[in-house]
Amino acid sequence: MYPNALFAPVRFLRPVRAFATVALTLIALTSVASAGTSAMRLLYRESWSWRTVYEWNAVYALLLSPVILLFWVLHLLTGIAFVCWLFRARNNAHAISPGVFHRYAAPYLVFGWIAPIANLFVPKGVVDDILTTSRPGGLRPGTDLYRGRRSGLVWAWWLAWLLWTVLETASMALGNADLTVLETVALVVCVPLPIVAGLLAARVILTITNLQETVRADLTAGAGPRGRLGPPVGSYLGLTTLVVRDYDEALGFYLHVLGFELLEDTPLGDGKRWVTVRPRGARETALLLARADGSEQEARVGDQTGGRVGLFLHTDDFARDYEHLLSAGVVFEEAPRSEPYGRVVVFLDLYGNRWDLLQPADVSPAYG
Repeated sequence: MYPNALFAPVRFLRPVRAFATVALTLIALTSVASAGTSAMRLLYRESWSWRTVYEWNAVYALLLSPVILLFWVLHLLTGIAFVCWLFRARNNAHAISPGVFHRYAAPYLVFGWIAPIANLFVPKGVVDDILTTSRPGGLRPGTDLYRGRRSGLVWAWWLAWLLWTVLETASMALGNADLTVLETVALVVCVPLPIVAGLLAARVILTITNLQETVRADLTAGAGPRGRLGPPVGSYLGLTTLVVRDYDEALGFYLHVLGFELLEDTPLGDGKRWVTVRPRGARETALLLARADGSEQEARVGDQTGGRVGLFLHTDDFARDYEHLLSAGVVFEEAPRSEPYGRVVVFLDLYGNRWDLLQPADVSPAYG
């Protein structure tokens, strides 16, 4: 099995709003609690020392320890709820944009928050990928998320979160060091900042949740993007092999003439390559372009099916694609014809393999 977009996980599209509701509720409570804690420390910093509370050496610690414990438990529950929502949203993003690999594997959804250095950028990257791949219609299989444009909303949320975390930690350290002025500045900023970070986090969650629920609603109404989402069958045809004379020669035809997209081109050693292509927008079956190895396979190039039409290229706009192939110099064996099953014409690829260009009778033209 080769690690390429063709083998990205096939997932079910599942409800996500309940997870979002729990996460939003806890984020709201945590934001208010954090802002209130900073305000309390700012107003009453002269009457008791925050350091005393953490050193557990005064009656203040005994009185406030249950409150502090509840405060951190609330933070922990919020983190758990947010990560649970992330897992469900990421699963749905895979269903909406199958064949698109996210930049970070599933364990990063948990460990990305606690691993030093990585926690400065991994969580943002995880959320960016989920948002990018959740839009109705999905992304083309094989889309490189490293080159994608990043959301300004996610940037704003992440910067607010980082600033809040840094200032909250700094205010503790400054209080213990008796640096009153700097502590005051940090606390003043830490009063509104958790509210801002919480509102931005809520906006991110709602944006992704609404996008995914829109896709689910479209599917329920039978108008899903390209009609291909929803619970997949237990198995499907992933690849079919086409024997070719030369990898680059074949790619020149399938990419630049037929307009397919390249899914993978991986060297295997000894001059062999794992080359897969697929029509743009397709979600399942792809072609494995296999260079002939030996005289027996070379004799099969262009005639794998004994002269029969062996490959069927479906289209949602016959006239558009027929004119495109005609202008690209593709050889047609006949004039287009109408059959009970749809509009069809036979054409040849560069090796002489016979293809049907077919618009099924139950598919309406996408244009005009």
